[in-house]
Amino acid sequence: MTNQTEKFKALISDKKSGWLDKAKYRQENQDWLDISFAIAVKILSSLRENKKKDIAPKNQKELSEVLDCSPQYVSKLLKGTEKLNIETISKIQKALDIKIIDNSIIKGQEEVVVKNEAKYKKQKVTQNNYTKSDNVITFNFASKEFYSNSTDYREVINE
Repeated sequence: MTNQTEKFKALISDKKSGWLDKAKYRQENQDWLDISFAIAVKILSSLRENKKKDIAPKNQKELSEVLDCSPQYVSKLLKGTEKLNIETISKIQKALDIKIIDNSIIKGQEEVVVKNEAKYKKQKVTQNNYTKSDNVITFNFASKEFYSNSTDYREVINE
């Protein structure tokens, strides 16, 4: 063997690097990793804004104190690879005064899709014909009085 070959072999490790396993993990968990990364970006943006305005928390250390966790954990959060639970997300929202989870989820708001609508005001005799799937209500209704106010659709649904 030549001297260069021996030097090269000395640099090569017999241990597997694990890059293939890491790539498979990222591929299998892409959905939540993307969300975690988006949250990390939102946290970093908020910290930068707080720093400009001189409002606490304005850095990772201050955020860790407010969240009552270690600075190392905040560092993991900001890498965008940490699995976040609802409690942690709520603490982050409160600490930074930002919204990560949309209020419509919290308040149980439902989107209403009116199909084949006849703009009629609710009366005692109302035909109720609706389906609900994934917080979307498809609702067909009719009654005798004409009325064009779209809020009446919600009144009928909330009966």
